[in-house]
Amino acid sequence: MNKKTLFISGGLVTTGAIVTTVLLIRNRNKKRRQGLLPPRGSNILTTNSNQLPLDFQNWNGGNTYLSNAPRGIRNNNPGNLIYTNIKWNGKLPKEQNKDRRFEMFKAPVYGVRAMIKDLKHDIEKGKNTVPALIEEYAPKIENNTAEYINTVCKDLKVSQTAKLLPTRNTLRLLTMSIAKVENGGNYVSNELFERAYSMI
Repeated sequence: MNKKTLFISGGLVTTGAIVTTVLLIRNRNKKRRQGLLPPRGSNILTTNSNQLPLDFQNWNGGNTYLSNAPRGIRNNNPGNLIYTNIKWNGKLPKEQNKDRRFEMFKAPVYGVRAMIKDLKHDIEKGKNTVPALIEEYAPKIENNTAEYINTVCKDLKVSQTAKLLPTRNTLRLLTMSIAKVENGGNYVSNELFERAYSMI
């Protein structure tokens, strides 16, 4: 059989392979238009095509998935809490969660509430310094943990050895600082924190 061939980057590619690639791309684009794949800009390794619940509310007050927002914001999970079996209030079940690794909440206030509760629990069980908290939040294999710790200490105006108490103000400062580092912006306002704190 005589097939035409092309040389691409030093490798041998048949025209059949090129046609197959074009068809795969067209099929992927068709599925994206039908909503069967995440929008362009979403990371296929982090998102899936699960359908959101009707009462979903995004960070802007709408009901769509903010696929181009930072991961913690599009998931209403500004602390980027990893998916577990914990039955958080407002948590989306696995079949509605669009993230392959992290928790997703039906509204921002529930994600902030979960973050506050998680921080409070960790401090109460003995992780009561900024390094102890952040080393769990941001393991060194994935993050610049030292820089993360420095930022949070600076925001709280404490040293790395200062013992933290789970007071309302400490939890507020921790929540705002961690959300800022995780998502690259000031997403948790005082008003949002207060609403979430009142639900604990």
